[in-house]
Amino acid sequence: MRLSIIGFGLIGGSVARALAARDAGRWHVTTWSRSQEGPQEGLADGVVDAVAPSAEDAVSGAELVLLAATPLANVELVRALGPAIASSGATLFDVTSAQGVMARAAAEVPGLRHVGGHPMAGVEASGYAAARADLFAGRPWIVLPSPSAGPDDLERAHALVAACGARAIALEPWEHDRLVAATSHLPLVVAAALAEAVTTADSWPEAARLAAGGWRDTTRVARGDPDLGVGMIALNRDEILAWLDRFAATLASWREQVASIPPVAAGTARAAGDPERQLRERFAQVRAALVERNG
Repeated sequence: MRLSIIGFGLIGGSVARALAARDAGRWHVTTWSRSQEGPQEGLADGVVDAVAPSAEDAVSGAELVLLAATPLANVELVRALGPAIASSGATLFDVTSAQGVMARAAAEVPGLRHVGGHPMAGVEASGYAAARADLFAGRPWIVLPSPSAGPDDLERAHALVAACGARAIALEPWEHDRLVAATSHLPLVVAAALAEAVTTADSWPEAARLAAGGWRDTTRVARGDPDLGVGMIALNRDEILAWLDRFAATLASWREQVASIPPVAAGTARAAGDPERQLRERFAQVRAALVERNG
């Protein structure tokens, strides 16, 4: 299958690496990116077959076009390249972390056969240098066919997902955006806010010497590409705001519960009372919910 990858960073590069490692004989991969450094490295590594001089050249002759740039750039690329892709009969697939806006942008291009997509995989590093052949292995990849997509378009999209070792899951764009706002976008904002609150404190230089696994795990997603973060928030603003309101109310409840615990005076023995027992029960309920879901 003739595949064109537009945008060649972590995700686009990992797709190319996965195809080269798992299913190389079936795919002819052309790529283009605003920065030609990644595509040229991919060509040297043997994971792409050609580097196009422009985005328009990249999509010419393709059967499947994968938009793998930043979220905001993907929306603009739909508008810029959509007419050419529509006239060629190729399928447009994308890997955008917010799908409602993408679906509306694609619907504005007459004849464009669009399948939305979002691989639920990533690392905090960015760029082709961070790309991995196993990034998608065993991970869910959301597939969101538009009304304009036919059986051939779905077959092409599913072939790419399977070749990358991922598991396809069908969702509607609005449902996708509501769910990933909770499990992906809200954690990014919370991690960034936590890191900002702590690293701007006067005590941070001393505290940084003590930061260990808990700090690293809780703030990991805040180390990611700022352009990716801005894009996902801009495209999914309303859903993120709704979850932020819910989180703020929950955080206020936790503060109230922590404040209800009497301070422990030095040298004074005190048995655990109702506030401690209630807090322990709350921790236990949260832990049980996570264990039940993730095993």
